[in-house]
Amino acid sequence: MLGRTWWFGIVLGGLLVAAGIAETVRLVRSGDGGFAFWFGTLVGSGLLILAGTLLLPRRPIPGFMLTMIGCVAGLIPTVWTVVVPLMLVALIIATAKQAAAVSDNKTRPD
Repeated sequence: MLGRTWWFGIVLGGLLVAAGIAETVRLVRSGDGGFAFWFGTLVGSGLLILAGTLLLPRRPIPGFMLTMIGCVAGLIPTVWTVVVPLMLVALIIATAKQAAAVSDNKTRPD
């Protein structure tokens, strides 16, 4: 289960970072406003998701928290796409289940 959740987080985080970079390039070229919003929310949320996903196997609770914060921040700029917010919510649920399973395995005596 960790493999699927891990790859889902990496792909979704990478997608948000790539979208943030593309949007930043578009803003710089067109001169439109909103640089701080688009760069901050897209790239910031993507980096939080990536960091949380990478941290999840070793530190499940902080990994889940970073991933959840990144997903919530990513909802704001992507809400109009409908599909990406659903994927972000699915990642929150999958990461919560994974964090619970990993922390349960660590606390269970052998």
